[in-house]
Amino acid sequence: MFKLIKNIFRFFWRTLNFIRSLLVNLFLLFMVVMVIIALSSVSQEPVEPPSAAALRIVLDGQIVEQRQRVNPMAELSNELLGNNTEKEIDLHNVVKAIDEARIDSNITGLVLELGAMPNTSQTKLAIIGKALKRFKDSDKPIIAYADYYDQHQYYLASFADQLLLNPKGAVLMRGMNSRRLFFKDAIDKLDITTHVFRVGTHKSFVEPYLRNDMSDEAKQDLARWMDQLWSAYLNTVANNRQLSVNHLLPEPSALLARLKTVDGNGARYAEKFGLVDQLTTRAQAKQILVDTFGENDEGDSYQARHYAEYLQNVADEPSSENKIALIVAQGAIVGGRGQEKVIAADTVLAQLNQVLDDEQIKAVVMRVDSPGGSAFASELIREKLQQIQEQGIPVVVSMGSVAASGGYWISSTADQIFASPTTITGSIGIFGMFATLENALAKLGISSDGYATSPLAEISPFQPLPKELAEIIQLNVEHGYHDFLSLVSAGRDIPLSNMEKIAEGRIWTGQDALNNGLVDQLGDLNDAIDYAASINELDSYQVETLTPPLNPRERLIAQFFDSQISAALANAVPNWQLFNQVAEQAPAIDKFSDPLGQYSFCAVCEQF
Repeated sequence: MFKLIKNIFRFFWRTLNFIRSLLVNLFLLFMVVMVIIALSSVSQEPVEPPSAAALRIVLDGQIVEQRQRVNPMAELSNELLGNNTEKEIDLHNVVKAIDEARIDSNITGLVLELGAMPNTSQTKLAIIGKALKRFKDSDKPIIAYADYYDQHQYYLASFADQLLLNPKGAVLMRGMNSRRLFFKDAIDKLDITTHVFRVGTHKSFVEPYLRNDMSDEAKQDLARWMDQLWSAYLNTVANNRQLSVNHLLPEPSALLARLKTVDGNGARYAEKFGLVDQLTTRAQAKQILVDTFGENDEGDSYQARHYAEYLQNVADEPSSENKIALIVAQGAIVGGRGQEKVIAADTVLAQLNQVLDDEQIKAVVMRVDSPGGSAFASELIREKLQQIQEQGIPVVVSMGSVAASGGYWISSTADQIFASPTTITGSIGIFGMFATLENALAKLGISSDGYATSPLAEISPFQPLPKELAEIIQLNVEHGYHDFLSLVSAGRDIPLSNMEKIAEGRIWTGQDALNNGLVDQLGDLNDAIDYAASINELDSYQVETLTPPLNPRERLIAQFFDSQISAALANAVPNWQLFNQVAEQAPAIDKFSDPLGQYSFCAVCEQF
């Protein structure tokens, strides 16, 4: 009997194994065929670009400091299965394309397609806006068209010489806001005990767990820097449209009165009061573009080149023996390794080790766009930057939209710090927090018991936090905060006695940070690179962007899929739906994973 059962299981196993092998082999055969098809399509003669055309700036994805490298196989699978993936647009590629087009006689103008652009930080918008302003100096026209403009899209559209709007559309400007949910009453009703450890009155991350509303100190801090951002927005747009700020966005009562004069028609309002130049349907807008830039060979649109395709034909920087290493650090700061939208300490350390191993690298520019995260991981990165400085290699920090809390920690001891006027920075503080459920469980008749060799081993979410342990944690947080202050004091040459006025979690704009000595200069990434070259007196140099090192297997796959084969495969099988139940890849690393439970993180900064 046992032998019969054994034979039955063996038969089933062999059958399953055969089916598995068959499916794998069929899949591999299918992939080989698709690669052959893709290679044949890649080898076709390239299409000659038009000799004179407009540059299309199509901002239809999240604008980031650097596009993240994703798993190539996962990316291909998403393309084949038709799954939605978040598109990323490299901020600096957009700027480079605009600047190259400005001096290119074959580019006759620029068209802004902003209808699909998501919310974008004020700093990133300002960087693109500065490039558009430089382009206008070439006397080439800029035309913007959309069905609607939200206030982020309208900021860039305001730089256009011709601003076109659909007759059924509107310009939607409302202002800025930042709201958070508060859980104090809910926590009390659920009998959850919240343990919070912090220093200072302005580190507001933990307030939702302690209060039912925002503290006066936190609200005043928020109002101070948000008003500065909104003022910068209004002044730029008003200047571009040659309007007064009050005319651009009047008080609600005046806005209502104006809307009544056009029977509530948002498009007519925008045209009448100078927000746009002309109301046009899509067909009319296309004809305006054809009349301005000429008709394409197919006869269905205007002569144009997409900025990404245009960049492929832009000559690379000349090689040089002198290098400036550029490292982009964007996202929350965490420990360990990872490449997906986080600053993983071990990954960044591997990049920085490349600097120490390359004698041609004369300076490092660190582009920081981070609201912070793990205090321990932040210090690991800062220590490695300091080690590079001790080897005689200067470190220059260029702050992006946000360089707050841990983002400022890793920047604090750089040789020079650049920030944009609307950069969100500061938030110098540390906190720790966790909850225990002993009272909530007791109501349900659930208790916890056991044995520990020491009271310090008793920490558990199911029982009260020992008083002595709570005091130890608070002391650790205070010690970490003092270390943070000392680093900033030494790195920025600010007396420790003056640090309390600018620390305790306060948030600053780049302009305020300059006034308080937290940054050295206002400027963008190019300014930081120029400074790094000047302090080394480099007449010639090349900027080398350092990316996380790949292991041999990752490198082989990346080289294969970074070619045109990936796109060609997707085109070859656009409706392939065999595996549409494939789960999305989960993030590799938890955002909050500090070994000591200490975080230097600015939650509200992530919105800007």
